[in-house]
Amino acid sequence: SLGEQRQVGLIAQEVEAVLPQVVATGTDGLKSIDYGRLTALLVEVAKAQQREIAALTARLAALEAER
Repeated sequence: SLGEQRQVGLIAQEVEAVLPQVVATGTDGLKSIDYGRLTALLVEVAKAQQREIAALTARLAALEAER
């Protein structure tokens, strides 16, 4: 039913292991992910990564300045 077009997504069982609240199991046993509920989490993860990158960049600059 998805057609021949290439699909992109996550594996529901892997997501369910860490975020069970965004995974639903249908009456047919198939699992699905509510991608809309992942958006806020992904934004916060990106922000945290940017903060870590900035901190590491500053640390590297400080170490280079000491040389």
